[in-house]
Amino acid sequence: MSGLRKFLTISVPAVFVAVLLVACAIELWVRAAWDERKGRPGFFLSDAIRGQRLAAGYDGWFAGVPVHINSLELRDPREYALEKLPNTFRILVLGDSVTFGHGSLYAHTYPYLLEQRLKAWRPDVDWQVWNAAVPGYNTSQELAQLVEVGDRFKPDLVVVGFFWNDLIGNQPVRPASRLWSAAVYASSFARRFLYSFEFYKRVYLTARWRLSGAKEDRLRAEHAEGDEALLAVNDAGALPQQKLTPFDRLTDDEVRHITCVYGMKPNPATVPAMQRDAGYPRWIEAVRGFQRLQREGRYRIVFFVNDTPPVCPDGDVFYDGGSKAIDDLYLRVLGEETPAATSYDAFLHVRPSQMPNATGHSIGNSNVVKADALFDFLRDRVLPHLTRAASGV
Repeated sequence: MSGLRKFLTISVPAVFVAVLLVACAIELWVRAAWDERKGRPGFFLSDAIRGQRLAAGYDGWFAGVPVHINSLELRDPREYALEKLPNTFRILVLGDSVTFGHGSLYAHTYPYLLEQRLKAWRPDVDWQVWNAAVPGYNTSQELAQLVEVGDRFKPDLVVVGFFWNDLIGNQPVRPASRLWSAAVYASSFARRFLYSFEFYKRVYLTARWRLSGAKEDRLRAEHAEGDEALLAVNDAGALPQQKLTPFDRLTDDEVRHITCVYGMKPNPATVPAMQRDAGYPRWIEAVRGFQRLQREGRYRIVFFVNDTPPVCPDGDVFYDGGSKAIDDLYLRVLGEETPAATSYDAFLHVRPSQMPNATGHSIGNSNVVKADALFDFLRDRVLPHLTRAASGV
């Protein structure tokens, strides 16, 4: 037997079998140590265009709270038929982790609270508020998501939740090649069915960092550890801040008289600096993509800015400090051809001590303020026209 033939018929199969046995052993080890409370693996699946998507049917944890993703990839314990009743009014909510409800109980996310306010306002309407937000998304990914699911979901209104970091990392929405789509499908299969997928990912990224010593590789390895921590069982839902409790509301006159002696001062260079940022044109392009869909009559679109003023260091109040100019920039861009609302002014009328995580991943009362602000805007500015135009509503 020649050396090459021996290598191909004996050595290669032997190595393959050995690797397969080791992989099976690792998979069995990870499954044996798996915390059943975490549910199945695969909260995120790879997506050829959007980068990642939520896994339909996922039951597990994210950011310390239990999460269920239904068959339509919505954060919702309920299942829905795509067909609508004559009195159905469907609102599709897109966004990132802030809208998804990072660390928030499902029933306290602002899209769900919005649905409850709509039902109390018009109980004759079959209101459906679908939370399709995906943690980590930016505006271009949300645009790609709407292009993909919009025709199937047939929303009567699309609400795009915006947060300041949505300006980062936007890319043109382009179709994926067949080769890339196949690779992404294989990755998604591994994420969903291999319990050891994250183990291999962590080993690979750590080894790459150790060998290269590059800062970028170190950050990738640390980011992978952060992803695992987000999926850990850690019942943040029991925190007292999760509760919806009565809170103070300041009058317009009280807000006008707020002074923050030691707070930051307005800086006229802030907004121009944002507009000069290298990623700003890509964000504008993504926003214009939404507005083009509105102009073409394909969807009714509303932007909702999840914006909160800074907290005064010498008082239990939110204050301007130059942040209103940034909020005005968001509203000016987002509201050019589409209605745009913000939670900024609503937060000026409440106290930070009663608004947990208001400036980031809001929970509890902070989501009440957002739901109220969005509901008031939709009720007064958007829905009267749409509900009159909808058949049977």
